[in-house]
Amino acid sequence: MKVKVSNAMLNVLLGALASGILFMDNFAHTPKALLGTCAGLIVVALLVTWRRKNLTAWLVAPIIFFAIGALRFSAVDNLPADDVSNLAGQSVLVTGVVCEEPLTRILPNGMMQVRFVVDAQTVKVKGELQKISGGLTLTAYPKAGEQIPTARIGDKISASGNVKRITNYNNPGQIDGVTRMKANSITARMSASKTGVTVEAVDDCGLWTKFLRTVAQIRQHYRESMSQVMSPEDAAAVFAMLFGGYAGLNPELVEEFQTTGIVHILSVSGSHMTMLAAATAWLCGLLRLNRKLTFTIGVFIIGTYAILSGLLPQVLRSATMGALVFFAKTLDAEAEGARLLTLTALAMLVNQPLLLFDVSFQLSFTSTAGLMYIAEDLRDLLGRLPKFFADAASMTIAAQIASLPVVVWYFNQISLSSVFANAFVMPLLEIVIVGGLLGGIIAAVIPIGGKIFFANMALIFGAGAELNRIFAHLPLSAVQVPTLGFLAGFFYYAALILRRAVILIPIAILIALSFVRFGSETEINFVDVGQGDCAVVVTPHGHCIIFDTGGTREHMFDVGGRVVVPYLKHENIRAVDKIFLTHVHEDHAGGAGAVIKKLPVGEIITAGEPRSEYAAVFGIAEENLPPMHAGHAGEKFSIDGVEVEILFAPNVGTGNEISNVYRVRCGNVTFLITGDLVTEIEAQMLREGVDVQSTVLKVGHHGSKTSSSEEFLRAVKPKCAVICVGYGNNFGHPRAEVLERLEALPTKIFRTDIDGLIKFRTDGKTLSVETFNKNP
Repeated sequence: MKVKVSNAMLNVLLGALASGILFMDNFAHTPKALLGTCAGLIVVALLVTWRRKNLTAWLVAPIIFFAIGALRFSAVDNLPADDVSNLAGQSVLVTGVVCEEPLTRILPNGMMQVRFVVDAQTVKVKGELQKISGGLTLTAYPKAGEQIPTARIGDKISASGNVKRITNYNNPGQIDGVTRMKANSITARMSASKTGVTVEAVDDCGLWTKFLRTVAQIRQHYRESMSQVMSPEDAAAVFAMLFGGYAGLNPELVEEFQTTGIVHILSVSGSHMTMLAAATAWLCGLLRLNRKLTFTIGVFIIGTYAILSGLLPQVLRSATMGALVFFAKTLDAEAEGARLLTLTALAMLVNQPLLLFDVSFQLSFTSTAGLMYIAEDLRDLLGRLPKFFADAASMTIAAQIASLPVVVWYFNQISLSSVFANAFVMPLLEIVIVGGLLGGIIAAVIPIGGKIFFANMALIFGAGAELNRIFAHLPLSAVQVPTLGFLAGFFYYAALILRRAVILIPIAILIALSFVRFGSETEINFVDVGQGDCAVVVTPHGHCIIFDTGGTREHMFDVGGRVVVPYLKHENIRAVDKIFLTHVHEDHAGGAGAVIKKLPVGEIITAGEPRSEYAAVFGIAEENLPPMHAGHAGEKFSIDGVEVEILFAPNVGTGNEISNVYRVRCGNVTFLITGDLVTEIEAQMLREGVDVQSTVLKVGHHGSKTSSSEEFLRAVKPKCAVICVGYGNNFGHPRAEVLERLEALPTKIFRTDIDGLIKFRTDGKTLSVETFNKNP
């Protein structure tokens, strides 16, 4: 007897599979006996199914899929012994094969960066050659006048350098880049040493490699054709819309697209595929072609576009989702399309369970599900509006409704202007995408015709970008929303599935409660900002104080905008009372610019350096800075029961020696914030009789040997010590002698490179601590 599994049952199986994956992720050290039990359950369940041959046998199906999810995650998450990431911390000579088109860009500081994705094959360690496996990103920084290394897909590449693991900024709400890259078989990274990169051309390669090289040449043809008639920023934006990639994009443009909820247009997404399919359907309609032929042509165009976009895993997922939507809409088969969506997700997760943690997969799946299950009902509700607006609005709202918990978790923002952007901006950008693809073909045949075509596309893109800018700057264009936890997400999707609005009441209650802080505890959070310092203090009534804001040298990465601000939003912080900066160095003050731009800031306390220096580090004009005040020793500030005292503020000098020293007092519990304090100033403070004794010490200068003298540490007498330091930093921080002195006190040592975010809670009498990374 043939049994057709209902779509509801398929969704249950998908949920069971995901649950098994999540279970193993949270219990990574589960005994092998449990994995054996899972395998046994699968065998028993299959035997029951085969013997009974009726629907009751499917009662055990969720158990089967839970076990499959657990087993598959365990198999994929454990890397082989010869994986390149196991060489982390060692200086080696790596040889491998280039497996993606190299990416070249100019950094904000003017340096050139060339990034290769390499399938590692051999490594030489201390003169010994070994075979290895796994992928790594190899980055080179050619100096001025130095030849830029060029390589094609399939070429052999070698470079010396220090192997490092791929790492995240380990804070709540941060996108998990490590798992995402691991799902793409990339587990390590390396920066080429001064000897540079050696590329050996490989011409005798397989047909598939030759095909990928041809695709890369076509993409380069588009890039060169656009750059001839467009400004560099417009060319980068249009190329990103066509083939993905953020290289060369104007950060303000990206931010405005994020505000209006259409940033997905800057990378190859399911909407690209749906848009191309819709254009195909329109053209086939004019030619009066039947639906099956229209669907076949649409799938061919989607497949061709996926090939041109590089056939990256995320592109293939987008193409699959787009084809499913096209199938459902073209053949009026929404129900069958929904089944195929669930089956596709099941197949993807069985093949690569790490996709469950990929934000792009989460957004693609939930948005596509919204189009399948919700869009038609919304279109009926909006039937009295103009058709072009009703169609755009129903699809936009459907996708947003279905993906809301995911968006809120990662971005803590809802775009209220997205309906207008999708109705009025997206049609212009869709013309640019379709026209841009056509322009490349014209340029290959008639170069002057291609220039004219691309020039017109630049004008249309400019009009769309300007219109989007207007929407982005409207009042309440985007609103900050509190993080929805698992329980709120459960009730939310239950309401969608059961179509019962009453279930949304618990969500409203949970959201309301998120605005209220209970109890009398103060939180002091040492945020993982890599090689920099940042401590966020949240008082019992929700007031926020920040000590240093992180930052990265040479302006290569906006830590403030991409780490600190997302963390503040994730914690539902909407305003900052004061920012206390130890000194103007970028790894302590560089992130403040993004905080100032995104949140109201009451006042900034500085070490007395010129206001112009802070404006330069913040990237903000002096006239737009909030009130600033040079701190003085002995000053005290009180905010909601939390007292901040400036113990040392030299106000003169340069470098780390002018670092302010702050002590935060919550009742009987104190925290000493030392910035990059050097041993000479430590000794000066002790000679002057400054009382530095504190419960928790933020170790000076990331654990450098220039800080944390034995005399100073004994004077502080900390119960806990926090070292804010970046994984694999080039400075050797923290130094072994500093760790030895701390251990000899003794004191409990926490490190952001190991523990991630470190959260202390105190009611003024007791102190508790928890870390983001749950280390065994």
